[in-house]
Amino acid sequence: MALTLDPEDTRGRIHDLVWSGFHPDADIGWMITDEYLDPDELTAEDRAWIKAETARACAAKRAAEAQWPAQTEYDRLEAVFAQLRGEKIIALHRAGNTLSDGHDDVREQWRAAGRLESGIRGCCFYHSQDLDGAVRTGRLYLAFSGGMIPEIAQREANTVTVGRRIVELLRDAGFGAQWSGNINERIEADLGQWRKRGPAA
Repeated sequence: MALTLDPEDTRGRIHDLVWSGFHPDADIGWMITDEYLDPDELTAEDRAWIKAETARACAAKRAAEAQWPAQTEYDRLEAVFAQLRGEKIIALHRAGNTLSDGHDDVREQWRAAGRLESGIRGCCFYHSQDLDGAVRTGRLYLAFSGGMIPEIAQREANTVTVGRRIVELLRDAGFGAQWSGNINERIEADLGQWRKRGPAA
C-alpha cells in the first residue's frame, strides 16, 4: 500500500527535529505521528516509514556528532546568552512558536523574577520557527527589547543599547551579526551552521 503521508515534507520535519538537538531520539517518532501529522489518518505503512526514517536520521546525527569539535556553535551561542543573563537580560532558547509566544515567555520570567524590582533591563530570544531556519541555513534571527520600562522614550533608548550589546557579544563569539539599528527589526546572527548535541538518552 502506498504511503498516505508526504514523504518529502515529513522527512524534512524529521530532519529539523532531529538536528535541532533539543529532543531525545525516542521523542521524535511520536512528535511526528501525534503532533505534526494526524494520527487517525496514518496507516501501518506510514508508521513503519516514520519509524525507519526517524531511526536513520537519528543515527546520522549521532555519527556526525562524534566528529564535531568539543565546543559547537550552539555552545558558543549559549555562552553569549549566559553573558546576557549575567547582565540582567533575559535570554531564552526556543521560546514558543512565534514572536508573541516568545514575549509571553519573557514576561513570565520577568514576573517570576520580581518585575521592576528584579533589575532586568531587557530580553533576547528566538522561537522554534527561527530554530528551524537556523538548522537549515545556519542563520538565526534574534528578537530583543529593552525591558518593561513604562516610559516609551526610555524603553526605546534602552532597546537600542540592548541590541548593540547583543551584536557586540555575537561578534566577540566569532559569529557574523547584522542589525539595522531599527528597534522594530531583529538581529540576524550568522552561525555558519547549527550544531547542537542532542540530550543524553
